[in-house]
This record gives sequence, structure tokens and C-alpha cells, in this order.
Amino acid sequence: MKKARVMLIVFVLMAGLSLAVEEGRFFRFPSIYQNKIVFTYEGDLWLVSAQGGTATRITTFPGIEAMAKFSPDGNWIAFSAGYEGGQSVYLMPAEGGAPTRLTFQPGPAQVISWTPDGSRLVFRSMFENVIGRDPNLYYVSVKGGAPERLPLERGVLISFGPDGRSFLYCRRGDEEYYWKRYKGGRYQDIWKYDAAAKKYTPVSDYVGKNSYPMWIGDTMYFVSDRGNGITNIYRQKIGGGEIQPVTTHTDFDVMMPATDGRTIVYVQDGYIRLLDLRGGQSRKIDVLVPSDRWALRDRGINPRDYIH
Repeated sequence: MKKARVMLIVFVLMAGLSLAVEEGRFFRFPSIYQNKIVFTYEGDLWLVSAQGGTATRITTFPGIEAMAKFSPDGNWIAFSAGYEGGQSVYLMPAEGGAPTRLTFQPGPAQVISWTPDGSRLVFRSMFENVIGRDPNLYYVSVKGGAPERLPLERGVLISFGPDGRSFLYCRRGDEEYYWKRYKGGRYQDIWKYDAAAKKYTPVSDYVGKNSYPMWIGDTMYFVSDRGNGITNIYRQKIGGGEIQPVTTHTDFDVMMPATDGRTIVYVQDGYIRLLDLRGGQSRKIDVLVPSDRWALRDRGINPRDYIH
């Protein structure tokens, strides 16, 4: 009886501790490699299992670390942060550790993708622009060095084909606008660059959101609001063909998708969801974030600052 009572007390205490760790929401920039997901929350990077569960914070810098991307082998995480001032590209081991700075140009540098062989990163920046309208895309080696501009007049998003030279890309616009049924000048379209032919070809012809192209096998996955005005994931064979819906959300947009070639991870309604490309099923994962929630605490303010 005494042993049973002790076990009951331990169980109650453990249950109380688990309840103290709340499920998070409003995650940003998830990236997946097999069973690992990295994402931004409270301005820091966190790791969690693809099955969900308690996340581990792997950065603690007072500024913001964002746009993290796993390397193709899953051993490294590239991300953007401002450790030394302006936003630059950094590289760290996938389980956490001291980041190494890779870019030193003026102006923000935002991580976009890895090359398939894992030797270089692609980032976007306006450091060469006289007029800040659309950024350019650049390569930088994981060993550092001077960046090299891609053969594009401008670019904001990219996804490489199996040869590592051809790619799908978005030339312009804002991938995360939240204006329903928007048809103005900031909507994105998708193009393809054929490295062998050195030819640029428009892929999308829908006037509206066509964003986050993901070249997976012989298929392009992308997000669009062409259905009911809500952004969902669609697919189309590389080279053309029928466009098919993959997800069917009717309330909130699919945002910030990324893929490891087997699974697409994305944010929807503030939560992280996984799309299994083999089964075609999408599921939400529960992510517990052990945090002091300091930004949500009651605090005193001086009303003088708010009088108009």
C-alpha cells in the first residue's frame, strides 16, 4: 500500500509538471529533416520531434533568429540573425552550438535554401540594389567567402532540381502577404530556369498567389490561393500538366512551407502541420514549449506615453 501511495504521488507530480508546459502557437519558419523540426518561437530557434512533444530551445540571443533551414544531410542548420548587428547568415550544428557567421555584406541577408549537395547556401539581399524593390539571390559557401550572385535579374524564393543547377524560383513579391484574393503588384509568380538550355520559362499563369515552389522528384509542390481564396498546397508535374489541390483548408492560409523531399512542414492557424507526400494526409502536431512567457506577463506602464 505504501509503495502504491508513493507511485500515485509521483504520478500526480509528473502530471502537474506536464500541465505546466503549455502548447505553443504562432510558430514561424519551420524546417524538417526526417524526424526533426526546427522553428522560430519567441524570437529563438527550437527543436522538436516530428511526432510532436516538448521542444528544446537551441538559441537564446536577445535578438531574433529566423528562417532556419536544415542541410540536406540534416547535420547543420543555417539561419538568419543579428548577433553582430545587421541580419546575416549563420551556420550551427543541428543539435545546437556556437553559430559561425557566413555573410558580412551591409543590409539584411535572409536564408532561403541549400544547394542539393550541401556545399552552399542561398540567401536573398538588397546590398547591391540602388532602389530597394526586389532582392537578389546569392550563393555563399558553408566555408565562408565572398557571395556569388545567381544568374537572375532578381529573385526571392528558390528550389533546386535533382541536378543542382536547374531550379524553380519566384522573381518578385511578398510570399507572406495576408490579403485575401489579392491581385496587385506584390503577388508572386513561379518561373523555371533550365541550366542546360540557359532558358527562363514562366510556370504559373494564375494572377494571384503562386509561391514557395518545391521541386520534389518530378513534381512541383507550391502554395496558391486559386481555389477559395485561402492559400493551400497544390502540385503539378514539372514541365506542365494538370494542377491538383493537395490540402483543402477553408479557414486559414498555409504559410511558410518547407520540405525534406518526403514531408512538407507548414504553419496553419498558428500551429505546425505535416503533410505526408506518400499518403497525402496532413496532420497537426502538438508542440509544448517550456517558456516563462515573459512577453505575456502583466506589467506596469506609464500612461503618459499613451495619451493623445
